[in-house]
Amino acid sequence: MSMDRRKFLALLLGTGATALAAGSLQRILSNSSPVASRIEEVVGNATTSGNTTTITAPSTSHISAIKKFPTKPPANATSTTATNSTTPVINPSELTPLDEWYIVQIGPTQYLNINNYVLTVDGLVENPLQLTYSDLLKMPSKTILDTIQCVSDSYFLKATVEWTGVPLKYILNEAGVKEGAVKVISYAADGYTSDLPLWKAMEDDTLVAYMADEQPLLHSHGYPVRLVVPRWWGYKYTKWLIKLTVTNENYLGYWESDGYPDIARKSNGA
Repeated sequence: MSMDRRKFLALLLGTGATALAAGSLQRILSNSSPVASRIEEVVGNATTSGNTTTITAPSTSHISAIKKFPTKPPANATSTTATNSTTPVINPSELTPLDEWYIVQIGPTQYLNINNYVLTVDGLVENPLQLTYSDLLKMPSKTILDTIQCVSDSYFLKATVEWTGVPLKYILNEAGVKEGAVKVISYAADGYTSDLPLWKAMEDDTLVAYMADEQPLLHSHGYPVRLVVPRWWGYKYTKWLIKLTVTNENYLGYWESDGYPDIARKSNGA
């Protein structure tokens, strides 16, 4: 499936931190348009040291981010889930260091304040919710080991993470999903949207996550909370989550409306 060029360039040229592996850029941007040429110039300024490649954007570039990518194949790790109120046994060597995570987003990194943060749950529910960060921390939590991967380059753009958060199922049950609901729409603070079939939202290990590797999320990775959707592609992992809407309509999110699979199962089992 070819990627819509407008949306792909929105990823690369947004004023926020955005990153793709150098090899991916050179493969995808193979035409001779001015934008493609400019990005290729940036990729040409990549230097390798040890196990990472640093892509440095010239001062005149519209690409504002400087990001690092592994130059050796990432370690494979399968997604596993914890049983209720337990934590999986995790080998720290399996985890991707926070500063080596990939970043793909549609605009600038959002900086939300937990002191006034609210997660709204509305739509086809009996009891609409307004959950503060503190509310989420008081709810039952689950920790899972999961590999998040970008559909555009699942080989390099991946990160194996120990996520901790509230099962989305718990939040939806607190809200009371009404009969006829088929989807849950997730909204991000930057305007991004995605959607999940209700059955996937209700799986035990689909999380509203607030920690990664026993630390609060970084702003660039969705602080204060983001969705985690194990075994599905990364565009379902909505960052800077501010609203969940339960609906009986076949709503399609940002990438889904552009032709990306709505049932976004990964083919590699990770």
